[in-house]
Amino acid sequence: LAFLPLSDPHLCSIVWSLSPEEAQRMQQASEDEFNRALNIAFDNRLGLCKVESARQVFPLTGRYARQFAAHRLVLVGDAAHTIHPLAGQGVNLGFMDAAELIAELKRLHRQGKDIGQYIYLRRYERSRKHSAALMLAGMQGFRDLFSGTNPAKKLLRDIGLKLADTLPGVKPQLIRQAMGLNDLPEWLR
Repeated sequence: LAFLPLSDPHLCSIVWSLSPEEAQRMQQASEDEFNRALNIAFDNRLGLCKVESARQVFPLTGRYARQFAAHRLVLVGDAAHTIHPLAGQGVNLGFMDAAELIAELKRLHRQGKDIGQYIYLRRYERSRKHSAALMLAGMQGFRDLFSGTNPAKKLLRDIGLKLADTLPGVKPQLIRQAMGLNDLPEWLR
């Protein structure tokens, strides 16, 4: 469950990842039932919350194109991959696709190459497929780790979060990775 800030400091968008069955139940719940469930799920950390607009349900699927490039064609962002919205990494992945494509096209142009030839676009494709696969796997791992009430998973989560917070250098590195800063093309550094 995530509360995403809006320009009005008293309003938030929420992203609530639920099983398909639970999502359907929440979609069909009355406004009062939904608000009650929302406040229980978030443990009233923001005070009493209530829904101000229509609820929407979207299936959470990760998708990954077989090819990110072809002759005179390149897939970027959600056209190439979609990931679980956990931690908002889909947009960062798309920005990195665009940044790396620009870097690759500049390199090819400097070398006088035909920038639309698939043989030259494969370098972009290999790199971005690798990054997308890592992000997909990482988000699926986080989703699995943070779902359910298994005491062993909770212990592992708590220890991992505590270590990330206390070990020198770990937290800044995780933040850099989450922001996509470890993957920046040369022209953005």
